[in-house]
Amino acid sequence: MNLRLILPASAALLMVATSCQPYVEPPPPAPADPAARTRTPEEEEKLRQQRAEMEKKDKENATPDKDKTTEGGEEGTAKKDPGQGEGTTTPKPPEEKKSEIQVARPVPGKPGFVFSPFNNKVIDVKGIPSGRLVADPTYPASEKKHFRVP
Repeated sequence: MNLRLILPASAALLMVATSCQPYVEPPPPAPADPAARTRTPEEEEKLRQQRAEMEKKDKENATPDKDKTTEGGEEGTAKKDPGQGEGTTTPKPPEEKKSEIQVARPVPGKPGFVFSPFNNKVIDVKGIPSGRLVADPTYPASEKKHFRVP
C-alpha cells in the first residue's frame, strides 16, 4: 500500500521540481543602426558643405611649412626662408571655440517668465537675477542646454 502512495507522490514531486526552472527572457532586439538609415538629398548636400568648410578651416590652420615642395620638385622637404634661422617661427596660440550662450526672451505681460531660446517654451524664472546662467528644464542635464535670464 505504501508503494501505491510513494510512486505517485514522487512523480508529482518530480514534476513540480522540474517545472520550477527560472524563465530566461530573450534579449531585446538590437537598436537600429543610425548610420544605416538613408539620407535625403538635402541632408547629403548639407553634409558635403560642412565637410568642405571643415577642409577649408584645416587648410587655413595648417602650418605654412607643411606639404610644400622645394624648387627642385622634391616632396616632403620644406622651403626655408633665407632670412629666418631654424626654430625662429612662433606658433599661433590655438583658437578657442566657445559657443555663445543664448539669452531668453521675456514673455510680454508676464514678469518672471521667459521663452526658451531652444524650443520657444515658456519657463518660470521668478526669483532668478538678470544675467544668471540657467539650465533649460525641458532638456535633460546630459544635453547641457543653458541660457541667460534677460
